[in-house]
Amino acid sequence: MADLLALQPNMDIRLHIVAPDDKREKVMREITRPVFSLLEKGPLYESCSYISYDAINEISEMKHLHHTNDSILDEYEELAQDE
Repeated sequence: MADLLALQPNMDIRLHIVAPDDKREKVMREITRPVFSLLEKGPLYESCSYISYDAINEISEMKHLHHTNDSILDEYEELAQDE
């Protein structure tokens, strides 16, 4: 993710790492590593969150998903800085 942000500095999107629940802690540790705090746009944890596979499955089963925008992810994402 850090490489993507470094190569596309004008990209202004939220990034999400989707992984199983048992990888949550590892994802959070990686997002908050000191090496990723020196990015031009700020620390990686400010623009990248974790979403579990279970959350993605829940979202995919929503009745009106095709009428929903990406803000639905706000309810499921977990930010490293919230820990």
